[in-house]
Amino acid sequence: MIRNWARPSPETVLSHRLLVFLGSGWLLLSWILVIGLKQPLLPTVHTWLPGVRMMLVMASIGLVVVWPMAAMTTARAMRPGRTLRESIILLILAQLIIWPAGLVTAWTPGRTSVLALALIGWGLVAAAVTAWGRVRPRAMERMAAMSICLLIMLVAVIISLADPSTTWAIPWSPATNLWSLAGGGIDPPRSSDWIHAAILWAVAVVGWTVLLACPTDGCRLATQTRGSST
Repeated sequence: MIRNWARPSPETVLSHRLLVFLGSGWLLLSWILVIGLKQPLLPTVHTWLPGVRMMLVMASIGLVVVWPMAAMTTARAMRPGRTLRESIILLILAQLIIWPAGLVTAWTPGRTSVLALALIGWGLVAAAVTAWGRVRPRAMERMAAMSICLLIMLVAVIISLADPSTTWAIPWSPATNLWSLAGGGIDPPRSSDWIHAAILWAVAVVGWTVLLACPTDGCRLATQTRGSST
């Protein structure tokens, strides 16, 4: 185990480099679609904020929907540790949106921090669902994991669109949660914002503890299947 961490295989190194490239490409494409290549004529806090909020939503879509679906399209089972490492790479890239955005918005340091914690929390929760699906080579189980990621993203959004007066659902989707937090302006985050971010982290920690502590039957099953086929 120690040897594998010290000397990653060429396949793993290539996978991580490709992940960085694709993650950076997603952020660049999101920037072009949401903000464009030209600076606003009157660059103020109010002109930058809508684009920044949409960039956060696009980052959450990439972490919670696009990346899990791409990760689970392969037929080979993957151990949870690999999914965790790949997710951390993407989460680090996502921070390149939040912290520089604090310079062109009216966010307080507290609001910037709670936004970063919420985005990481959502990413780790989705990554745990992805890891659960990736250790299982059967298509139905992976489809179930993909469906869970879609539900995490869409349920609260649909509820909020169906009834705009509904506020209880806003924190329970990464899209609505980050959009709401980013629109707080100069106001410091509420205590409920910190509590919700803490809940996300607690769910992620519990999920990853179970995944990393329990035997990966899916990986063993995949190994046995490949061995018997040869």
